[in-house]
Amino acid sequence: MTRRLPLTLNRRLWAGLALVGALSACESGGLREEAVMVEPAIADTVAVEGAPLALESPAERAVVVKRVPSRSPRAPRRGVLTAGDIDDALNLGAFARYQGGAAKRLKLPRTNLSAPILARITDFNGQPAAGMRVTLRKPGAAEPFYSGYSGVDGLVSVFPAAYGHGRPGKVELRTFPEGQGQAVTRMIATNGKRASVEVNTDQGWKPDFLDLAFVVDTTGSMADELAWLTKELKSIVRQAKRAAPGVDIRYGLIVYRDRGDQYVVRNYGFTKSQSQMQKWLRAQNAGGGGDYPEAAAQALAAGAALNWRRGKGERLMFHIADAPAHKRDAKAYLSAARKAAAQDVQIFGLGASGVGAESEFLMRQASVVSNGRYLFLTDDSGVGYGHAEPTISCYQVSKLNDLMVRVLKSELSGKRVEAKSSGVIRQVGSYRRGVCLN
Repeated sequence: MTRRLPLTLNRRLWAGLALVGALSACESGGLREEAVMVEPAIADTVAVEGAPLALESPAERAVVVKRVPSRSPRAPRRGVLTAGDIDDALNLGAFARYQGGAAKRLKLPRTNLSAPILARITDFNGQPAAGMRVTLRKPGAAEPFYSGYSGVDGLVSVFPAAYGHGRPGKVELRTFPEGQGQAVTRMIATNGKRASVEVNTDQGWKPDFLDLAFVVDTTGSMADELAWLTKELKSIVRQAKRAAPGVDIRYGLIVYRDRGDQYVVRNYGFTKSQSQMQKWLRAQNAGGGGDYPEAAAQALAAGAALNWRRGKGERLMFHIADAPAHKRDAKAYLSAARKAAAQDVQIFGLGASGVGAESEFLMRQASVVSNGRYLFLTDDSGVGYGHAEPTISCYQVSKLNDLMVRVLKSELSGKRVEAKSSGVIRQVGSYRRGVCLN
């Protein structure tokens, strides 16, 4: 049976169509710190450069490829691309409804997010307290099953069922102020409501380090996004660093295509040199692909396996792609996301030009289980190819650069940074600080 693929087209196919058109015209004259959640090893996750080829099934080869151009299919210009985002951890009820329907419709697996542990840590002034060390323990258990840090705005969102810890009705939350005050212990219910836990401290949040990694699909349709990242990375990081002056930064890069291409996964690891990171990016080119799914599962597993630093810092991984993992690898993709989250690595999926329903579904699950966000390009710039509308009820559109800076500033400062009214290009639904009210 032939599967129709919306909004995705390899650039070599476009080039071929352009050549045909030209010939015709001639003829006619015209939580920080490694979390102690134990995750089973992911089977067959290492797919590196030089891996043996694997033939696709007939069903996977028989794909009708379709991509819809937007108003002006040109290469990206500095500061032009537009984007929105959704923080599903702030909208868990809506996400659960979306997740259940999409899993049935797309016939893809889903991560068990039932009975989440939700809390907000505040200081004695009632202000959000990011960077507080937190442990979670089942009643009567000798050891905690989770250890990490409170996140932006002091939020704690943990999904024990996703890691095989069941659905406890209540858990013991203990938080430890650094260098002052006594540890605070609270029993909180896993009833979907966010508990408030006050800590006798006003220490504030300043990360010791930032590990910033990018996992990038480099198949043919991703040329624009690769060019954007290469041009803008330095500017984005420079602006974000103002939220945490002097923070020690490492940059990581993983690029991937698919089996049968020039390579499957190339892992460059981490470097402290921004110029080295720029050299890695400039050395890339977009090619290969040809069918819809790519080696996203293998690439995300490589990202989870990077030597992330432990302790009081930020571990952020941006997955930039316009296609999902192969259906046979969907479970491995979600398992890789859980493995990253168990190390307190936050995943920020960025749905690029031509992203489809399968990509959105898998990337949003990876983001929510790791306390990241799902970002997506929009058509507002008039640049690039068509961008699918996400399945969410509210969001704001701004420049992609501005959004990336706000995400990094939020994580580095511990306080959510919203777009200025002058920077909002348009708004969908009723939006208030990441929460959809409609």
